[in-house]
Amino acid sequence: MTAGAGPTRRAVLGRALGCAVAAGATLSGCGWINPEPEPPHPLLGLWSATRELLARYQATIGAHPGLAERLAPLRDDHRAHLKELAKAIGPQASASPSASASPSPVPDDEKGALEELRRAEKDAQAAATAACLKAKTAVAPLLGSIAASRATHREVLA
Repeated sequence: MTAGAGPTRRAVLGRALGCAVAAGATLSGCGWINPEPEPPHPLLGLWSATRELLARYQATIGAHPGLAERLAPLRDDHRAHLKELAKAIGPQASASPSASASPSPVPDDEKGALEELRRAEKDAQAAATAACLKAKTAVAPLLGSIAASRATHREVLA
């Protein structure tokens, strides 16, 4: 290039890179990536609610050890649901903050504790059913299975 013909390609690219770095942009391979946060996964709410339901079972078993044999298989189902939902969600599930709130206090009597779990299962079944109806085909069988499991839990708790 002759003098006065304008900036060189190298100078223009160097300035652009400097501006991009100053603005916080990142480079990946050959393209520019906009560092916008990834939207939350649609199943993240159901995953969090399942964690809370699992915590409710744990609290009930802790408050009423005599119910442990009856409630342990239901609790274990929720652990399995949580694991499968985490697989479907991917990295966002492990990056999600831990549940900070503890479940509501467990009723003092076993009958009240079971009724509270039954209501929680009813709400959880409705949430899983709604998620299933809105889900992509790939996860609909999982969500349908979770909804059916929660309906079964309600009957076991009755």
